[in-house]
Amino acid sequence: ELATNAKDCQSVFPIVYAMMDVSYNQDALELLDRMRKITGDDADICSSQIAGLYLRLGEFDRASSEFITILKSGEGNVGMVEQRLAQYMTDSLSRQTVLNALETQILAAQQTPATLRLLAWLYSEKKDYADALATIVKLDNMADKSNRGNQGYELLQFADRVRSEGALDVAVKAYDEAISRLKSSDNARQSYFISQAELGALKTKELYYLSRPHSSDSVAQLVTRYEQYAASEQQGDLSLDALVHAGDLAFHELFNFDRATKDYERALTKSNGLNETAQHAAFGLVEVAVAAQNFPLAESRLSAIGQQLERSKPANELAVRDRILFERGRSDYYQLQFDSAVVYLNEVANDASSDYANDAIQLAGLIQDNITSGISRLKIFAKAARDENSHKYALADSEYQSLADNGPLADRAAMRSAEMLVKLGRPADGVNVLETMQEKMVTSPLLDDAAFREAEIVERELHDKARAQKMYEDFLAKYPNSIFVIDARERARKLRGDAF
Repeated sequence: ELATNAKDCQSVFPIVYAMMDVSYNQDALELLDRMRKITGDDADICSSQIAGLYLRLGEFDRASSEFITILKSGEGNVGMVEQRLAQYMTDSLSRQTVLNALETQILAAQQTPATLRLLAWLYSEKKDYADALATIVKLDNMADKSNRGNQGYELLQFADRVRSEGALDVAVKAYDEAISRLKSSDNARQSYFISQAELGALKTKELYYLSRPHSSDSVAQLVTRYEQYAASEQQGDLSLDALVHAGDLAFHELFNFDRATKDYERALTKSNGLNETAQHAAFGLVEVAVAAQNFPLAESRLSAIGQQLERSKPANELAVRDRILFERGRSDYYQLQFDSAVVYLNEVANDASSDYANDAIQLAGLIQDNITSGISRLKIFAKAARDENSHKYALADSEYQSLADNGPLADRAAMRSAEMLVKLGRPADGVNVLETMQEKMVTSPLLDDAAFREAEIVERELHDKARAQKMYEDFLAKYPNSIFVIDARERARKLRGDAF
């Protein structure tokens, strides 16, 4: 009765969904097709449901034809088509099959912005970023013919997206193409987007360097390029962003305190308030002071952040206050002022929503577990952690090794000693430390952590794939309930050459 009295497609959807639930897909198709023939304004909605049913039946060519028909109504329907496709492309086989069918139909028909936009989305869905870029270029060429002022913007958005997804080689090409087209555009807004694209290209190079072995010279050159960009950039937010990246690289990669300080301080002069990028710069200055073991300067900088916080009241004010407390707790820990450190850390730990709650809980727990019976060893461990934070790896290793027996903190010290040895270019010695730990500290709750890290070092630092594979497999047999099981299984299968 509902179907008989229905006036449009949407009114029969309850019947269609009920039919689909009991696999009466063909009957549902016929009902929708009948409604489409008598409906007017919502023909595309009918077609969308019909296309979905064709996908469900595995008739991908007919589904593709329906989607092409929908797209002829204009670009406004692209989102609806993408949503419908996403419901059915749940595995790589169906994704590839649908893509092939749809690509064939798109290439056979007259290409429009709507069909090309859908094709670019499909390529991105299967991580075929090179073909997605080529399709976006075609779209941009169409914009060039219709409105030269619109060139380059979609390429810039695409470049930002694929950079975030790790396709760095394609991102570089997309940024270069976007910059070229934006510079040839006659749109008055182009200068901001050119600057945005140039900064995006620098960030892509940064990700590229950090994702593989790199020299300090290459990083130093990139820092210089960030600094030069910031010096010539008129847009304060982009200049601020560039200087923060320069400061991070100067500090974390080059460990150049003076250069990092100058970049972070210059960044703060570009900000009118305490937005998240400015916060990053301000806390970067705190981290530099702590790494230099200049704790009075670190406290002075934390106080300055607190004062600015009172004036600007940013949206994440509570998060900033937690960060200030955590940094004070960590600073006091490094200075062996354990009682005050615990007070700060517990205040952060009590805020379960804080990004620093877990770190605060762990550090406070470490102090409280050892402050009475193991105070002398806790002092050595904290001093070693302070020296590790200052990149004094040889000194830190000596301090950690002095604790790596069977007393309190022995297992933690052994784990940290292994890390210091890796940083000192002695990964084989690090593996030996972890191996000894598993043989001698049989009651330690960190044994699975040590075994997994040992296999990681063998795989990534010693590059002994066969040995690492066996170690991961032994780990799975010995520690089936470990939190590292999923990672260990995945790495063992990869080293074994299993196909996914």
